[in-house]
Formats: sequence, structure tokens, C-alpha cells
Amino acid sequence: MIDKRAPSTFASALALSAVLAGCGGSPSYNAGSTESAQIDMGPADYDAGGTMPCSAGRASFNEACGWRVVRDGSGGAEIWISNIARETKPAYRVLTFSKGEFTTRDGTPLQATRDGDRWTITASDGGFFRFPDAVITGG
Repeated sequence: MIDKRAPSTFASALALSAVLAGCGGSPSYNAGSTESAQIDMGPADYDAGGTMPCSAGRASFNEACGWRVVRDGSGGAEIWISNIARETKPAYRVLTFSKGEFTTRDGTPLQATRDGDRWTITASDGGFFRFPDAVITGG
């Protein structure tokens, strides 16, 4: 996990950019816009970032997806994860954690399970993500 508050170098910023490109392919999502495509590259101001196990289609968790988190200070967080199925979806899956529950920005139904300090998120469209509590809490 990369702590945004720690001193950084140009090289580590480039590495994080490469991580957030994650999951291969070039972004092609354009939610019906008539203007030139604007790719949402996630939050520029965030609390932490890194990679997490992820997969598409089945829960194999054999890929690594880049992520960034913005914590709200009251136990909630918005987690931006590079979308494993981004050929037809936005470049990021955005999960919001509030009052002990996860939702998605785009309304995709989720199943969230917790085993110890590890969350497993299953999106109804076939995206699978696994990460520790520390992504949400920072601790």
C-alpha cells in the first residue's frame, strides 16, 4: 500500500500511474457523450493506493487491479479500483463504504463478505475484488 502522505519521488508517481492503468487494454468507455471522450483517471487527491487481487468472470483473483482510496474521516471511504472489465465499462469501479455497507457509483448490485480483516466483493456483472480493512480504515 502506498501512503500518499509519505514523501514521494517522480519515479514512484510514475509507478503508481502504471499501477492504476492496471488490468490491461486501452479505456474505451464513453457513456454516450457527444463530446470527445474524457477518461476519468480517478481522484488526484487521495489517501492511499496500491494493487489488490481481482478477477473477471470467476473468483480466481488471478489479476492485480490498481486502486486509490479517499477516506472521509468518519469510517467511510470511496475506493477507486481499475475495472477488470473495462472494455464496456468505465475505467474504474467506484465502491463507496458507508455505515458498514458497500455500494457502487453506477448502481451495480454487490455482495460483500468479510473474513477476519479481509473483504471480498462480488459485483453482479462478474467483477471480483479482495482487499484488507486497512484500505478503508488506513490502519
